[in-house]
Amino acid sequence: MIVIISCSHYPDDERIYHKEIKSLSLNKLNIKYFTLSDSDMVLSDDRVQHINYKKSRYSFTEYIKLIQLSFNDAPPTVVHIHEPELLSFAVNMKKIFGAKIIYDVHEDYPSMVDTFSKWNIFIRYIRKKYWIFMEKHFLSYIDEIILASPFIINSDYTHQGLSPTLLENFPLKKFVKNIKESKKKNSIIYHGSLGPERGIIELIKAMKIVIGEIDNSFLSIYGSFRTKEYEKKVKDIIISLGLSNHIDLNRHIPHSKIWNKLREHEVGVIPFLDNPLTRLGMPTKLFEFMAAGCQLVVPNLAPYTKYKFKGAKKFKPGDINELANAIIGAFDNIDQNDIRYNKEKVNTFYNWDNNSHKFINLYNRVLL
Repeated sequence: MIVIISCSHYPDDERIYHKEIKSLSLNKLNIKYFTLSDSDMVLSDDRVQHINYKKSRYSFTEYIKLIQLSFNDAPPTVVHIHEPELLSFAVNMKKIFGAKIIYDVHEDYPSMVDTFSKWNIFIRYIRKKYWIFMEKHFLSYIDEIILASPFIINSDYTHQGLSPTLLENFPLKKFVKNIKESKKKNSIIYHGSLGPERGIIELIKAMKIVIGEIDNSFLSIYGSFRTKEYEKKVKDIIISLGLSNHIDLNRHIPHSKIWNKLREHEVGVIPFLDNPLTRLGMPTKLFEFMAAGCQLVVPNLAPYTKYKFKGAKKFKPGDINELANAIIGAFDNIDQNDIRYNKEKVNTFYNWDNNSHKFINLYNRVLL
């Protein structure tokens, strides 16, 4: 039995569900999929048994105990985890049941500590060193590692004798091919997590400048706020700047539905600040914007130099005036040749379908 476990992602997470689980299902493999979420989604089908526990009702510890109890009748053959918090549990499953362990690494953990932690520099240093020490200990039990980005370093896996499989977060072709564009004039979109490191407040302040030049421009934001405090701060700034008629805040919507929103907007913006996490990670939304025919506005950060795309307006991260001017410049110079180039790049290269064979090959090795 293949068991896939997540403790912090939405059940319909694009990478976990739409790409990986669906790829296994298409290859006629049966999956038991555990999630910890307050979502009401039910994703079970002929191949997938989805079991969700409400995050508001069950603690992480209770969640883990419930999963382990379910193994008494059907021990796992493979345990595929998507968060480092699950490493200890996965290793225990290897010791008890002899399960093969796949560790799917979405982020560089030390960079997350540096980005999100409010501890002082000394405590952060100790925390990172302790994490790396613990991860190295767990790695001796891991059978396969998957990396979402070539910039993820963590415990330097190759020096631990492991050969990680790189599976970048490129879009699925089925979503790309179904896009029928109907752009709204002077429209901007951002979708994804809503937190300080993402530059959401800077984007809102930049919109005040953009509207001064293009008075009918508007911004649509889709996503979930990391904290209630940050949500209140964002909403207060929108009101204080008089932008309520120009900025539309929307909650997270299922991934399959975000494509309808992308096709309606002319400009896709990634307003990220410069921090340890954004210096390493490449957001999926870049390729989604490309596929949806959006003019690109991106921060001048190292990961964006690895990929080939045209026509992007770049800005210094955190510089509100530069961000505003990049958005204005995007509207002033929407080059259809560049947009066609970006679409074709996703359609022919930057897509999951071109890389999914690596994922299936990994599972074939594990299941031998």
